Amino acid sequence: MGLGPSIKMTTLHHFRCPVTEALSKEKDIEFTGIIVDGVSEVCDDKIYTAKRVGDIAQIMRADAAIVAIDGWGNHHVDFVNVIEQLGIRGIPSVGLSYIAQQGRLVCTNSYVDCVIDFNKSEAGYESCVVGENNLTDYDAMKAVALVKNKLRKAGKPVDTGSDEPAQNLHRLTRKVFHINEVHLGEKTEIDRGVLTIRNGIEKCIVQSEPRIKNIKISIIEPGNYDMFVNSNLDYSPIACKVRGELGEGVTHMLSGITVMITGVEDKSGFQPCNIGSSEGILKNQVVLDRAGTPKSTDYILHVDVLFEEGEGRTAEGIMAGHRAADRIVQEIRNVLVNLDNMPYTREEFNDVMRPGKRKVILVKIVSGLGNMYDTAMFPCEPGGFLGSHNMRDSKNLPYVITPNQCRDGVIHSLV
Repeated sequence: MGLGPSIKMTTLHHFRCPVTEALSKEKDIEFTGIIVDGVSEVCDDKIYTAKRVGDIAQIMRADAAIVAIDGWGNHHVDFVNVIEQLGIRGIPSVGLSYIAQQGRLVCTNSYVDCVIDFNKSEAGYESCVVGENNLTDYDAMKAVALVKNKLRKAGKPVDTGSDEPAQNLHRLTRKVFHINEVHLGEKTEIDRGVLTIRNGIEKCIVQSEPRIKNIKISIIEPGNYDMFVNSNLDYSPIACKVRGELGEGVTHMLSGITVMITGVEDKSGFQPCNIGSSEGILKNQVVLDRAGTPKSTDYILHVDVLFEEGEGRTAEGIMAGHRAADRIVQEIRNVLVNLDNMPYTREEFNDVMRPGKRKVILVKIVSGLGNMYDTAMFPCEPGGFLGSHNMRDSKNLPYVITPNQCRDGVIHSLV
């Protein structure tokens, strides 16, 4: 038991995290930050990292927390331990998890008293349709309302009477360039809303990745989903830093296009997955317009990886697939970073300190076991993989990130 296609939080999901956006809109509380905690394999490690989450939350002076996870079964041990360690320190929390019929908690404690089940399936079972049981904006809105209610019950009313002005901390400016057409051509370029991707862009990458036998690049037009695809490895945005570090400065981003990585092993045809693969006719294997999936109006840059036999079952092979895809996207970023011949939409995001307001944090419990259940942190580019550090390699010790770092793509899902 662990993580299936319908509930997994893709890189795109974290980039457009519904809970981050819901908490950022609230003026009567302070969204202090996000703790990213990796799921561990050994029970002692689960308890250890949960205690560290509690320590960090206490140091952040959190009054309450929202705890979200995209796994179930054994991974709920991490979930309930985090909630317990927060509760021991006087920090009430609201949980967000897939439960339904299949994912009922394998353990609990007295602090686990409010969990929102974000199951969307009528049958109540995990499925192989990416995005079907995803955490949505509505789930996030409920979590925010419930955490405020728990604050009141804990004697920490949201209305503190404070009239101190808010202070903007880190500012992130996002310039969004819309793509109207995508095709393959002689060189990678962006011109007046048309993205051209170089033919053969993948050939030299395959030669440098011994765990990969072949890569196929294709462009899927909006609505053209009646085609077979291999098991989904990720959905991610195309964005790059122009100035500053992740979470601040200026980011350029393309709208109208999403990257989709799929994969399969040579010879056996094994489909990489954690507890269920998502190969099949694309229109039947994804729910569009979720935080973690493409919009129904998007073009899809499809990177299909053919792994050498057995490599779709190794952490190194899966990382090679993500690395190869990111190198392909990097060629687009190299053009995007200097783009100046197109109109764009300007978006401004601020990490805000609200003196005197109740402090609420978000705890994201993410993949951390390796292979098809891992997470990489702080890549070189928004939503990328190159330059990142795996949760598994850092023993799943918690990271503290700002809301702007989350929306600027510091979390890359290897699921």
